[in-house]
Amino acid sequence: MNEKKNTSQRIDELIDSASGIEAVSTPPFFKDKVLNRLSQTRDSQPQLGWLPWFTPKYQMAALFLFILLNGLVLYTYSDSNREEEIQTFAEAYGLSSAQDESMLN
Repeated sequence: MNEKKNTSQRIDELIDSASGIEAVSTPPFFKDKVLNRLSQTRDSQPQLGWLPWFTPKYQMAALFLFILLNGLVLYTYSDSNREEEIQTFAEAYGLSSAQDESMLN
C-alpha cells in the first residue's frame, strides 16, 4: 500500500513540476547569429589533415588501382610458377620427358 502512495505522490510532484515550465525569451535573430558564428569558425579553421587533397574519389581510385595491380601480379605469378610446378611434379613421380631413359627406345 505504501508503494502505491509513494508512486502516486511522485506522479503528482512530476505533474506539478511540469506545469512550471515557461517559455524562454531570447534576443531577436539569436539563431541567425549562432549559425553565422558556426559557419565562420568552420571556414576559418585550417585543414590539419595528412594529405588533405586525398578525398574519397581519389581514395576509391587508389583502391581500385591497388586491387587491379594485385590481381595482375597474382595472375602473372601463377602462370610463371605453373610450368615449374608441373616440371617438379613430373620429376618427382618419374614422368618427366627430360629423362634420357625411355621405355620406347
